[in-house]
Amino acid sequence: MFFEIVVIFIFQSDIGQGRYGVGVFYDLSEWSTDDLPNINATTGTVIPYHYSFEGSDVFNITQRVCDLSGNEILGFITFTSCNKGDVINYHAQLLNLPNVLVTKEDEPCITSSSQPTLALLPDCRLMNRAYASVAMHKTWRSVNVLYDEFYDEYCIQDLVDHFSSFSIFSTVIHVSKGSEIEASFSFLNIEKATVIFTVLDVNRTVDLISKANSFGMFARQFYWVMNIDFNILWNTYALQNGHVLTVSTNMGPKTDVRVSSAILTDVISAYGYSLELMLKSNSSYSIGKYDCNDNRPTTGGRHLLQSLVKNLIQGSLGTLAWTLYGAQDSTVYIYSSQTGHNTFTKVATYKYTTGFHADDSRLFKNVFKDFGNRTLRVVSWTSTPFTIRGIRANNQSYYYGFCYDIWDEFAKVFNFRYVSIDSIDGTYGGPTDDGKNGTGMVGMVMRGEADVGIGPFTVTAARETVIDFLTPFQEEGVGIIMRKSDDTTGRMFRMFLPFQPNSWIATAMSIVVTGFILSLVSILSPYTRKSDKPWYKNVWLAFGAFFGQLGGDSTTTSASGRVVLGIWWICTILLLQLYTANLAAYLTIPPAKSPIKNIEQLAASSEYKPLVKTGSNLDFLFKGAKSGVYKQIRDKMDGMPVIKTTEAGYNLVQTGKYAYMTDVSQLRYKILKDCENLLIPEETFHKAGLSFIVRDDAEFKTAFNMHMIRMIEAGLIAKFHSKWWPRVSECDAHNYVKTATELQIDSMAGIFIVYAAFTGLAIIFFMAEIFFFHLIQPCLKDKKSEVTEVKKNNESSDENDSNHSL
Repeated sequence: MFFEIVVIFIFQSDIGQGRYGVGVFYDLSEWSTDDLPNINATTGTVIPYHYSFEGSDVFNITQRVCDLSGNEILGFITFTSCNKGDVINYHAQLLNLPNVLVTKEDEPCITSSSQPTLALLPDCRLMNRAYASVAMHKTWRSVNVLYDEFYDEYCIQDLVDHFSSFSIFSTVIHVSKGSEIEASFSFLNIEKATVIFTVLDVNRTVDLISKANSFGMFARQFYWVMNIDFNILWNTYALQNGHVLTVSTNMGPKTDVRVSSAILTDVISAYGYSLELMLKSNSSYSIGKYDCNDNRPTTGGRHLLQSLVKNLIQGSLGTLAWTLYGAQDSTVYIYSSQTGHNTFTKVATYKYTTGFHADDSRLFKNVFKDFGNRTLRVVSWTSTPFTIRGIRANNQSYYYGFCYDIWDEFAKVFNFRYVSIDSIDGTYGGPTDDGKNGTGMVGMVMRGEADVGIGPFTVTAARETVIDFLTPFQEEGVGIIMRKSDDTTGRMFRMFLPFQPNSWIATAMSIVVTGFILSLVSILSPYTRKSDKPWYKNVWLAFGAFFGQLGGDSTTTSASGRVVLGIWWICTILLLQLYTANLAAYLTIPPAKSPIKNIEQLAASSEYKPLVKTGSNLDFLFKGAKSGVYKQIRDKMDGMPVIKTTEAGYNLVQTGKYAYMTDVSQLRYKILKDCENLLIPEETFHKAGLSFIVRDDAEFKTAFNMHMIRMIEAGLIAKFHSKWWPRVSECDAHNYVKTATELQIDSMAGIFIVYAAFTGLAIIFFMAEIFFFHLIQPCLKDKKSEVTEVKKNNESSDENDSNHSL
């Protein structure tokens, strides 16, 4: 089908008269006859030469351009696709004439600033800038983009470049079929992607919404930005409760003929207005004619293009303006879904010349802002110093502590008051076996009896099946606290603790080795006195030098021996000073050694029984253990007393029979108050985050999470932590004031025991000497005398025999 329509308008000018025309091309393959503008509705002073064509017959398009060679043409208006519009753009560039390209609203494209082309509705770069502005306003650092053939490769690359320019990482996923949409959702769920942009065909977007709803991806943790007219989605209930933005030029339904008519009227008016301004400034100005055969350019076409871009025309569709890269500077409207409303609400706009403008700080109307001075119910239970329970004068309980310092900051920012209630059964709780209910504070929040649970709730997978956690305010491990063992023997021999056993062995061996070196030097040196050569004398000399107990002639006569002995004196001075300094510290501040260093030793210990708070995450952890060390702990917990408060656990620890396990921060707080009797090993286990609990899909969860992150980054959480866990404990302060500790007899008894032991050894040696001198030595002398006498008799007999033989 091919037909031609020509409608003539006479241009009237105050300066001069002339007949100027605009070539108007309609692509009936892209625009239906119902979409064609009403030519009779256009009024103005420029002649529109109207041509219609079908298909992609480049020859016919070229021929229609050449048919205008006998007229003074201001430029072209082309209603077609981006690809076919390039043909008109090519001839417009050769002839130096402006061309206004009008594409369907569902077909964005990129115009080239190097060609004399102006794009009217839409240019994808304008949409991309609006998308990037939304991401920047929300401070997103990572986004996901779903696209199809609706966005060509140039448009999608431009979008990625815009995100990259703002340091936003983008994951691009191509979608072409319904099954691939489902695969994309599976990928996004696995990756826990929360920000999703869509640049899809309208029909595919509607299909995507249906499938996304079946995947539960309009929950509050997901954020959607869709390129679609919100009027198409007004009755989609799933979007009302989710976080959804629609981005479009909002020009109305695409089948509305008045839109194309208004476009034609506005563009022709823009041509006429720009030409009139140029004629006023230069009465001799002329567009001129051209010859299609030799492609001779017109004169003044480039000036007219510049005038079109420079001058703003107020038309029926608003202000007609273009960006620097030749696209219409349309207003991009951004609408948000809102719970309880059957339509979307405008929240922001974007325009190339004016940039991004948000109506208020919230783009997503379903995003929580504040409570409006509402009173919340918060449930807690004693976990010093996280939550400490107090009683007011009216016998009503209240709570304070580390967690409530954090909670008070939330109350200031989100404008709410709160009342504290106690745990229904004195436990933190968890889900029931069937997962349909919960115990303790977890159950109260799950059933709506409380809005928030405040305390050091350990983040566990089991609890997350029935409630949600806020962003953890700290990571915590489980520690073990126990009473110090009364080691009387250790106190008696404390004076030997400054050196470990291997240090004592090394010291003793060095004494012996030094003695043998001195003996070797004494034996081999020609300048050594004979009395200095026995090895035992040199060993004793080294021993005496070590303890500074030398008497008489306490050195050797040879120079080499004196050098060896002098070096040994230097070593002994250093060793003795180290021992003396460390001994003072050990006697003043006795070291605490934990009898249990980790959970494995606790499981194997027969001295201590394990304790945990009833209904805590550790209680569930050990009770659910099927094997390993946790099962060993569970077996030892049979018959464990019911512990509902941390203080009850500490009271049982004081008996010396139990080892209590809970968050190590609580234990360290207790140690700061009572380090004389309690101790905790350095090793912890089962590290996890500590957080507050809220009900599933709480509308304020995302806002609270963001504020918790801000508090952590600002150092506010660390400030509260230092308030309740000071660097100097009461024990440290006590030891600072009391610079010396009186030594009791039990700390000195070891000295006397060692003295008594060596005295007894000396007595044994003394008795051995007496026994040897009075009993053994006389017998040896008598035996020696007998042997001598026998030997003499034998010699005498031999002599007599010799004489007789002679």
